[in-house]
Amino acid sequence: MNELTVINQNGQLLIDSREVAGMTEFKHYQILEKLEGTKTVKGIIPTMTDHKIMVSDYFIESSYKDASGKENKCYLFTKMGCEFIANKFTGEKGILFTAKYVKRFNEMEQALRQPPHSEDKEKLAEARLKNANAKGANVLLKIANSQDLSKEYRQILYSYASQIIAGKPLLPMPNVIEKTLSAEEVGLELGISANMVGRIAKEHNLKTEQYGKWFHDKSKYSNKEVESFRYYESVIPIIKAILEA
Repeated sequence: MNELTVINQNGQLLIDSREVAGMTEFKHYQILEKLEGTKTVKGIIPTMTDHKIMVSDYFIESSYKDASGKENKCYLFTKMGCEFIANKFTGEKGILFTAKYVKRFNEMEQALRQPPHSEDKEKLAEARLKNANAKGANVLLKIANSQDLSKEYRQILYSYASQIIAGKPLLPMPNVIEKTLSAEEVGLELGISANMVGRIAKEHNLKTEQYGKWFHDKSKYSNKEVESFRYYESVIPIIKAILEA
């Protein structure tokens, strides 16, 4: 094995125990025995554990699948783990392993320290912007699906959500929303009570799309939702004429 493969796992540099075996005079099972021990010899990992040394600073248990699909145990060596195990090796292969792991770790560490290319920065910024836009559009869609909103407000939210995602308007905005008044506000304009406004509107069939629209509101007297009608200003002269008749 001429080249040692270093794994970058979330910024932590690691070497597979099979690679370590390939660079030394040991078989892979012998590397595992050095780490875990045998029936007669205590291994490195049990010794570390007994002395409350953080094993994962040196060796991380992992696994791999062989050609038959069988899952087998292996370990990932950190730089400290490589330094530790290198001291256990002797001979030419031990020297070569030490030289290669030091070289590869240094190369990988330098690569990690280098700032990303401007192209990479642009791609990262673009990805972050797309992610933020998707989250923002999703918030608008959740609000739009609320039963408390009128059809017009839903259409506005859908339009804004599509514009955020696509970068341009895809859904039309509704026509300008006409101002609506509560029964109390209509009553103040006419000098009558809200109940009177409601009775007149019911008797003369004024609670239609021509004169207003229905909304879901919270009851003043409980947490329940109630349906209430809000009036367009155009209803005021109609009710006034009814009162004067």
